[in-house]
Amino acid sequence: MDDARWWKISVVGLALWLTAAPGHTQQSAATTSSTEEKARSMLMKTAEFLAKAQRVSVKADISYDVIQDSGQKLEFGATRVITVKRPDRISMDIVDRDGTKRGFRFDGKQIAFFGLTEQVYATADKAGDVDAAFAYFTQDLQMPLPMGELFTNNLPQGLKDRFREAYYVEEATLGGVPCDHLALRNDMADVQVWIAKGDKPLLHRMVITYKRENGQPEFRADFRDWNFAAEAPDSAFTFTPAEGAARIQFVAGMDPKAGKNP
Repeated sequence: MDDARWWKISVVGLALWLTAAPGHTQQSAATTSSTEEKARSMLMKTAEFLAKAQRVSVKADISYDVIQDSGQKLEFGATRVITVKRPDRISMDIVDRDGTKRGFRFDGKQIAFFGLTEQVYATADKAGDVDAAFAYFTQDLQMPLPMGELFTNNLPQGLKDRFREAYYVEEATLGGVPCDHLALRNDMADVQVWIAKGDKPLLHRMVITYKRENGQPEFRADFRDWNFAAEAPDSAFTFTPAEGAARIQFVAGMDPKAGKNP
């Protein structure tokens, strides 16, 4: 089940469409066009705001469904702390609900993925910027990188190429924060995002429904503690193995819980 859990939390297709929620009336073609333009504009404004930030950190409380053989959905979750220093530094610290601790580091020269609880780690040499590191990790090493896509340098262009439809749902307040609720769709998934109103259009909540997966599992993320003046020395992105940790090899879709290599 662990491999499935890691696979489910990869973020695919952030800009997508969702039909109107119950209680919303059918809209005319002109109104639909207007709300779609509004949604696209808001989404791109958020993407551009994030991509321009030279330093940013955020905490995300996530949950995701894992479909059992019986068809029952079970929810798992984690807290992730993500820090980016453009153009070529990123760190992620992950604590699962069961207490398992993991992490990811990239310092412009090397990628490291490690399990503190399991005392294992894997590294790969890769020079370049954040986008190159993400592409190498997810495509060449075939590893998911939860929410990493949101912090790429070319996020605005990536979204333009990816979504085909968008819809402005409503104004909504979540946890006391006034937000704009957008619904989006592509062929793989339905996505909803709540973007905080104001001069900092930050993601407040995201829900992804994987339409083509058995049982249509969901991924949910609530973002908090955005910081654009984060203390981020270069040393914070350089990986040093913990004493006694064993090095393992990167394999497609690996999970540190799978065990240690000799």
